[in-house]
Amino acid sequence: MNEDGYLSAVLGSAMLDAGAAGLSGLDDLAMYAEGGLPARVVDMIPDTAVSRGVEITGDDRVRGELDRLKALPALADAWRWARLTGGGAIVIVAKDGRSLREPLDLEGLVQLLELKVFTLDDVSATEKRYSDPNEANYGMPELYRVRTQAAGVPSAEFLVHESRLIEVPGDPLPAKLNRKGIPWAGRPAVTRAFRAIRRYGEGLRWSLRLLEKKQQAVHKMKGLAEAIEAQLEDVVRKRVEMVDAVRNALNGVAVDSEDDYQVLSTDMSGVKDALAEFQVAVASESGYPVTSLFGRSAAGLNATGDGDLEGFYNTVAMGREVKINPALERVVSLIRAQRGLERQGKGQGEAWSISWPALKPATAKETAEVRKVNAEAEAREMDALSAAVDNGLSPEQAFAYMKENGRYGLIPNPSGQSAKSYAAET
Repeated sequence: MNEDGYLSAVLGSAMLDAGAAGLSGLDDLAMYAEGGLPARVVDMIPDTAVSRGVEITGDDRVRGELDRLKALPALADAWRWARLTGGGAIVIVAKDGRSLREPLDLEGLVQLLELKVFTLDDVSATEKRYSDPNEANYGMPELYRVRTQAAGVPSAEFLVHESRLIEVPGDPLPAKLNRKGIPWAGRPAVTRAFRAIRRYGEGLRWSLRLLEKKQQAVHKMKGLAEAIEAQLEDVVRKRVEMVDAVRNALNGVAVDSEDDYQVLSTDMSGVKDALAEFQVAVASESGYPVTSLFGRSAAGLNATGDGDLEGFYNTVAMGREVKINPALERVVSLIRAQRGLERQGKGQGEAWSISWPALKPATAKETAEVRKVNAEAEAREMDALSAAVDNGLSPEQAFAYMKENGRYGLIPNPSGQSAKSYAAET
């Protein structure tokens, strides 16, 4: 039997394209560029981390500068590239009278102009490294080579001094596996998640094929083999297509008395459960709850999904402390070291700190309960402080204690490093 003739006669243009690759033929960057589930896995943690802003307590001058520089979007972008490629870098473009390849001049820092974000793939370390074994930066790169890429513009490279680069590291990686020579280079956080997404995509593709072929028509024709041998494939194909064209739920199918025509229904049981397990695998590899990643409702009796959200928020908060806070501290210290803000602060090292709002906004009832508990705790503390004064603690000592802890509107005495010295150290 001529196999090609059989395929042409019976399957024709309806033959499935078995070579369709789907997501399996794309690399990680291409998958991310297509958006959808791969982009959601990369973006959801960084975007959630900065979604409610940040407060710099102790220095109200910084907030406007963070907005001007678009610092939070830059930090989120650097973190997302760290999750995708193993590291992100923010290059500081500053007005300090020096070029990018020279150390940042904190004494001459007039203004920060821009924060430009690059992926680890765009950054490489040069051979110029710190060589003093007595310093903490011994062996660290002093200069980095950064490659720029833009649509319609040829790629170009420039050198940047490490004092003008703020890194957001990837996930931990053993030093012997770090082949880029960059100390803060790590592993991508989504490699295994993307593999699970590819498997999930394959599952969706095959389930769609099963659905397309859920009702399979079987047409038994007398003399089919002889017709194919006689190269009458077109006649056979026309006969099959005529039957398929008239078949629907409202009419019957007429065939020759010696022919037979049946419609076989494929069992679809188990497909839904298999796809659900693929979703669980994607969520497990990416560190997200299934309810958040796929928009599914929590399952089970009295299930609210609060536990899933709490676990997700804990993951975001932990990553924010490790990935964003060190970079944000560096940005804030440089903002405060600018000539204009330094003069406003008279060069003092005011105490300041980074304060992130809660990822889950509290309800009015929860806020009232927290205020009640705090008020009761402060009342007990004041009773204890009054008792201490009655038993020998001087009023001056009690006042100093309340001021040191910022109670009742008292402002603690300024302490700490100057903005320039802190920026230099960080």
